[in-house]
Amino acid sequence: MEASSQAAAEAGGDHAACVALTAAAERADVPSPSLVSKQRSLRVVYVLNDGLKAVAANSPESGALQCLQRACDAESAILTTVTFGRLDFGETTVLDTFYDADIAVVDMSDVFRQPSLFYHLGVRESFDMANNVILYHDTDPDTAQSLKDMVAQKNTASSGNYYFIPYVMTPSNEYICCENVAQRRASEYMQPSWDNLLGPLCVPLVDRFAGLLKDIHVTSCASFKDTLLNDIRKARDKYQGEELAKELSRIKLRIDNTEVLTQDIVMNLLFSYRDIQDYDAMVKLVQTLEMLPTCDLANQPMIQFHYAFALNRRNSPGDREQALRVMLQVLQSCDHPAPDMFCLCGRIYKDFFLDSECKDTKSRDNAIQWYRKGFELQPTLYSGINLAVLLIVAGQQFESSIELRKIGVRLNSLLGRKGSLEKMNNYWDVGQFFTVSMLANDIPKAVQAAEKLFKLKPPI
Repeated sequence: MEASSQAAAEAGGDHAACVALTAAAERADVPSPSLVSKQRSLRVVYVLNDGLKAVAANSPESGALQCLQRACDAESAILTTVTFGRLDFGETTVLDTFYDADIAVVDMSDVFRQPSLFYHLGVRESFDMANNVILYHDTDPDTAQSLKDMVAQKNTASSGNYYFIPYVMTPSNEYICCENVAQRRASEYMQPSWDNLLGPLCVPLVDRFAGLLKDIHVTSCASFKDTLLNDIRKARDKYQGEELAKELSRIKLRIDNTEVLTQDIVMNLLFSYRDIQDYDAMVKLVQTLEMLPTCDLANQPMIQFHYAFALNRRNSPGDREQALRVMLQVLQSCDHPAPDMFCLCGRIYKDFFLDSECKDTKSRDNAIQWYRKGFELQPTLYSGINLAVLLIVAGQQFESSIELRKIGVRLNSLLGRKGSLEKMNNYWDVGQFFTVSMLANDIPKAVQAAEKLFKLKPPI
């Protein structure tokens, strides 16, 4: 049986490459010491780019996170952190946390992660969670201006409230905003002895966060909708396998008789079915939505993406062809497709190729094309390994292929970020270490990885 963690990896792109850190460190609720009012506290989620390393190291991101923490403490808000790896992996609890927060704060200093982050922010918009904060450690004026223009365009074209906050660290280790020309120029001349002179021109980052939290109100939701979401989450925690499927069916019956059918409820059901590999239930849920005359939820890109994923995994007659049609339509209608969408097309074509006993070379070449698009947009272990394997199957060799050598360098770089094999405890991380070692023909390392895989308990 394929594990639900692997299903999440393929539904969410690369992703298994990014789950080595502990869940407790990556999703830590940080309550404010202030008194709790009758209205629930504002929920803020922050996406860490590099997990524990970003927080522990003396990095700009670490300082920005500390500023956000201080602002949340002052305004009685609850701050939760998740890592980019777990978010991009598609882990159910992390997606739920990110999509359900009143405010999402992401640092886009890493340009390779911008496509996926914008995609997930767009999903928040579709859930009517409109308040999104984009941070940028202001090291390049052109990149900062590009992000500023994108945010302005999003605020004009969508229902979201996007806030762009470029920031710098002064020589005296203070974090300040650079949201206009005057602030930028002042920050360029900041010296420890000039803080009093130029300080009035520069807004401290913690003050900017605090002002933002004051202006943003708790998103109001119908109590019945909140009850349904909580019931779905409790069911995921309490049940597994067939018992969870039965409990989800019971919850779905309550939804069929109400007018609170919203995208976040549908996505929570899809995530839950995906985790127990009930692909038939995923397909039938979306098909039921399509039949409702006053409901357009089934046409939402993220729901269509999971519908195509489930069709491909269920693999009843005609499912894969339908999955491909769905994904091509989604890509046609998306202005900024996520890398995962390209990779799912690659996966569908790869399955066509495997189903043909490796005779359908056209599907193989199409799979290469789609995985290449995903890898170019955002290099990941998932897309890179699949691309490299298919290129080798197509006859290319590392010794003579420039593309394969470039992919190999990138894969080793991505793998190196996860630490040494001895410190890896995640089954899929070790599995990818094994695959990359085999691709590089490094048999001793592959043997070590295989031995470690044997000792690790595979996810169920």
